Amino acid sequence: MSPTFRNVLCWTPRVLGVIYAAFISLFAFDVWGMGGDFWEELAGFLVHLLPTYFIVAALVIAWHRPWVGGILFLLLATAFGLFFGWNEPATLLLMALPPTFTGLLFMADGCLERVELRPRL
Repeated sequence: MSPTFRNVLCWTPRVLGVIYAAFISLFAFDVWGMGGDFWEELAGFLVHLLPTYFIVAALVIAWHRPWVGGILFLLLATAFGLFFGWNEPATLLLMALPPTFTGLLFMADGCLERVELRPRL
């Protein structure tokens, strides 16, 4: 396998995970200006960042163990799809498709890593 393809397969899911976490974080900013005092809005902001915390945790695990991280991203995609967008197709695609694709890429990276570590006969 060429080193270029290996690097692309290694870094693509990591970059996609960071971009997806940043994208999901944008939704938390709608709390500001809702009419509460600063501490109430700050608490709401931190609660709205819960999906981002899960994404970052899965990303940290996936960074060192791609196969496990891929499974975690697929579980996150399932949970996000059920919780946020199970009745609206556009929301379902927006919330579940990116972590599904990222999880599959992490799993491919993990499989490739396992194959490359096997001793050659």
